Formats: sequence, structure tokens, C-alpha cells
Amino acid sequence: MPREPREDEVKRSKRLQPVGQLMDELERESALRVAAAQTRLGEAQHRCRDLQRYLDEYRDMFAQRAKVGMGVSGMRDYQTFIARLSEAVQAQQSVVEQLTAECQREREVWFRAAARKCAVGKVIDKAHSEDRTVEDRRVQRELDERAQRQRGGL
Repeated sequence: MPREPREDEVKRSKRLQPVGQLMDELERESALRVAAAQTRLGEAQHRCRDLQRYLDEYRDMFAQRAKVGMGVSGMRDYQTFIARLSEAVQAQQSVVEQLTAECQREREVWFRAAARKCAVGKVIDKAHSEDRTVEDRRVQRELDERAQRQRGGL
């Protein structure tokens, strides 16, 4: 049962408001971090697709030129370039994997922040309800006392 507040005491729900605001802000910041991580992931995936497309194009060009004949140095240059491009694709795929994991971690942090925000919101709602109950009892007590004084004064 909630205790009766003193006249100069701040209501519990009002004292909890800064905590609720902090939880809102933390949840909002977490959501922004998720969005930023998703943006970085999308950009990395785009770069990876571009590199893979370039690699496929150069392999096709190499195959076409090899069919019609090409010099040894030209063949070596193509093979060297294709090998480097393959390494770049693999490196970019690794970046995509890392950013996917980062995105998942940020999403989990956001979910936990949202859950904390919800829990604190429920505590604040309960405190508001308790504050209203205490205030209603105080008003009723004052009304009862006033009615009793009026009956006693008659």
C-alpha cells in the first residue's frame, strides 16, 4: 500500500520522469546506431556487388580475348588483375560479414534498450496510478473531515 506523501514531498512519478526520459534517449540513440550500421552494411554490400560484377566482366573479357589469341604478357596482366580483383571481392565479403555481425549486435542492444524503456514506462505508469490513489484518498479524507466538522457544528 502506498504511503501518504508529505506536503513538501515530490510525487514518486515526478521523480521517475528523468529516468523515463533517459530510457527514451538511450532507446532513440540505439535506434540511430542500428540505422547507421544498416546504412554501412548496405553500402558495403553494394561495393561487394560492384566488385563481383567487375570481376565477372573481366573474366568474360579475358575468356573472349584468350579465344582470339593474346600475348603472354597480356595474359599475365589479365590474370594478375583478375587475381587482385578476386582478393578485393573476398576482402569486401569479409567486411560485409563483419558489418552484418555489427548490425546484429546493434539490433540486440536496441531491443534491450526498448525493453528497459518499456519496463521503466510501466513503473512510471504504476507510480502515476499510486500517486492518483494517494491523492484521491487525501481529498476524500479532507471531504470527510469537512463534512464531520459541519455535522459537529450544527
